[in-house]
Amino acid sequence: MKIKSKHKLFLKVAAIVLLSLTGAWLFLSDLYFSSLLMLLGVIGFSISIYYDRKKLIERMEHMIGIIKNTDFATYFRTSNLNDDLDKLMVEMNDALEMFRERTHDSMVEEAEAAAWQKLISVLTHEIMNSIAPIISLSETLAEREMDKEEESEEYKIMKQAMEAIHRRSVGLVSFVENYRKLTRLPQPVMQPIALKSLLKSLQQLTSSYGIAFSFNVYPEQLILNADKGMVEQLLLNLLKNAKEACEGIENPAISVIAEKVGNSLKISVSDNGQGIVPEARDKIFIPFYSTKAKGSGIGLSLCKQIVLRHGGKISLNSDNNLTKFTAEFPD
Repeated sequence: MKIKSKHKLFLKVAAIVLLSLTGAWLFLSDLYFSSLLMLLGVIGFSISIYYDRKKLIERMEHMIGIIKNTDFATYFRTSNLNDDLDKLMVEMNDALEMFRERTHDSMVEEAEAAAWQKLISVLTHEIMNSIAPIISLSETLAEREMDKEEESEEYKIMKQAMEAIHRRSVGLVSFVENYRKLTRLPQPVMQPIALKSLLKSLQQLTSSYGIAFSFNVYPEQLILNADKGMVEQLLLNLLKNAKEACEGIENPAISVIAEKVGNSLKISVSDNGQGIVPEARDKIFIPFYSTKAKGSGIGLSLCKQIVLRHGGKISLNSDNNLTKFTAEFPD
């Protein structure tokens, strides 16, 4: 049976103490040769401890070097002795596995976001190129004046049609411009944001929109390092969704909680509204997708883009009693 490394260390230290005491007694008894042998034993055990510690440090340096070189696919082997180093290896393997999962999820989200942005960019570009001449031509024809004598019933019908084409074309351009926001979202300008002050100002602002919400911040002086304009836009979108979900509900309640959890800072917006049906929960952040009859499908997509630009993630938890969107930012 193999001895654990910590037990080996204890035995070697005990041997050094015992040999030292024995050597001192032999020296006092004028047995110099025997005391010299004890001294050599002490030196031998001391050298052994030194090399054990050196080997441990080298293994630790190797582990750190692997991580510094971003080789996260590695796996640290254990000797099944259940000693301190093995426990450290197990913890390192668990940490690397968790990091791999988070990195994979993050990469998938970023790839999806990039694909949607590219698609939206191509679609909006093609639509704008096609609609611009239609707007120009319909506007010109609709504004063209004719002599009273030349005006006929057919001309009036044509003019009304041109005006309708122009009106709908302008509406389509406005619709496309909304989706361009997803591809034109700038890089965040980071600054410290006092969340309690921010939520208080949003509470005053949204009260005029008919959105009443309560909020709590833990700790009270919690600071988020982010783009203030983007965070305001994120929260306004989530609060607007919460208000719409609570329409027709008795005793509607909307709450915001900002808190520090581990190495993350989470902002949650909850409501007791109608909830989101299970089949829609996996699609809710996809551009163009909306559960509302007149929804554009851009609000929550924009929220996700804002959080991703800050290196965070956004999630949904919904049932019949509570719907909660949680934006998580790295601290």
